[in-house]
Parts: sequence; structure tokens; C-alpha cells
Amino acid sequence: MPSGKARPYKGTLLLIITLLSPIIFLGIPTKLAFTETYLEWYYRSHDLPQDRWGMSKEDRLRLAKIGLRSVLSKEGMEELKKAKLPNGKRAFNNREVKHMHDVQTLLDRFFKALYLSIFLYFLILILIRNIGFTSKALIVSSLFSLTLFAVAGTLSYLFYTKAFELFHNFFFDPVSWRFRDTDTLLRIYPMKLWFDSTMYVLLGTLSLCLLSFGLGVYLRYKRWS
Repeated sequence: MPSGKARPYKGTLLLIITLLSPIIFLGIPTKLAFTETYLEWYYRSHDLPQDRWGMSKEDRLRLAKIGLRSVLSKEGMEELKKAKLPNGKRAFNNREVKHMHDVQTLLDRFFKALYLSIFLYFLILILIRNIGFTSKALIVSSLFSLTLFAVAGTLSYLFYTKAFELFHNFFFDPVSWRFRDTDTLLRIYPMKLWFDSTMYVLLGTLSLCLLSFGLGVYLRYKRWS
């Protein structure tokens, strides 16, 4: 698209890129966190609280992987329904299955939004084909996202339990996600795992923001050098 014709639309396109950027910067680390590789690394490298009912770390990891697969595919959900505890009893009750189904729905929508956002983000940059616009878009979108997630990250760190509760009450039924200490989901995904993983995702998000900002500054410097 010639730069002259694009000029009347640049403000709108810049706004679109800026609004898409938080989804991209948050979505990529989130996608990486929802992998068996991350789950295995976390279980192997972190000291989780001991299970009060004696389930081993290996069995907890096995069930945690099943839980992960259940929120990523229909086949995984069927596996979750059939999963067994080491004593042979059903691992996940109906409420836990329903919650994981709700999580699957939320993640499916979020990851679709992520893929669409990435597509539109780069489509706009490719169509504009202007290094000045690209550098400005990278800088503005990065600063916007960096500010947004720096505030969110600080509040999450200081008031994590409350943030966790607000998030779940907003996206899920206020009752459906509350479990007993004996329920498997709380035994394989303790609060420490959620807190640490949230911090890792936010750290990855902030790193992507800084990387994008640095690239924008580099392109702007290159344009005028």
C-alpha cells in the first residue's frame, strides 16, 4: 500500500495495532505455559507443598498432565473423565470435570483471539510497508502494553489471592471453581504453582514488550541514520 494513500488511515491502524498488542504479548507466554514441557520443568525444578494425603510427586505430575491435555482438546477431556488415582478411584469428580471444560472453552477462545491478533498485526505492517510507521507502531504498542502489564503484574504480586479470585469469578461461575482440599485439582495444581506460573507469564510478557520496544527504537534510529 503506498504511503501516501495509507496516510489518512494510519492513525486508525496504529490504534488497532496498539489494542492488539496486549493480546499478543500476553498470549505467547501463556501458550508456552500451557504445555507439558513447561509443566514437567516446573514440577522438576520447584519444591511443591507435599500432598497431605500422600500422593507422590510422580503421580501428581501424571494427573497434572492429564488435566493440561483436558483443557487443550476433546480427546484430553475424555482422558480426564477416565483418569484414576493411585488407589484406583476416579481422579476427578463431576464438578472438576465441568470446571476443566469451562477452562477449555475459555482457552479455545483466547488462543483463537491470539492467532487472529498476530495475523492482523503483521498484515497491517506488511500492507503499510513503511519503516517509520512500523517503528512508531512497535514503540507505541510496546509502551502501552508495558504500562498495562506492569500495573497488572504489580497488583497481582501484591494481592495475588484476591486477583485470582476476581479472575475466576469474572470468567467462571462463582461457585463452580471452588473446590475442597481433597479434590484432585487442588492437589495437583496448588496455589504456589499458579502464583509462580502467573509471574513467569508476566515476566515473559514484559520481556516481549521490551524486545518490541527495542526493535522499534532500532528501526527509528536506522531510518534517520
